[in-house]
Amino acid sequence: MTMTIVIIVLSFVVALVIAVPMLMKARKAFGPSKKDVETINQLMATGAKARATVLAVTPTGMIVNNINIGCRVDFSLQPLDGTAPFGASKEMFLMQTNMPRMGDTWPAWYDRANPAVFAVGQPGPPTPDQLAIFAEFGIKHPLAG
Repeated sequence: MTMTIVIIVLSFVVALVIAVPMLMKARKAFGPSKKDVETINQLMATGAKARATVLAVTPTGMIVNNINIGCRVDFSLQPLDGTAPFGASKEMFLMQTNMPRMGDTWPAWYDRANPAVFAVGQPGPPTPDQLAIFAEFGIKHPLAG
């Protein structure tokens, strides 16, 4: 009887040790995967450009390091080439201290063949590179004076 309980407890612990990191990686708790980085770089190099306006931010319940909150962010993407705007959503981790607000607009790049594949440029410190990207998209950087 005691041996059965020990086996059950050990099985549970092993399952947690394996499942939790896999779940966190699947939810991108450790940052973007190598494949995601390649997709982002490809979109920035060859994708269509759009302004992504934040429509809603919905927490998913995942929190990392007591400050990064997993959220589903709904966007309206307005292509710079004048084609019709479309909606798209992305799950991402956002810093509690830097949560986007409805109406915030960020640069975005998307796949013309599959607009559900897109990347957004979250505002960071207003470095010359950041300011140039936002200016290219006709967006005032939110942290620039």
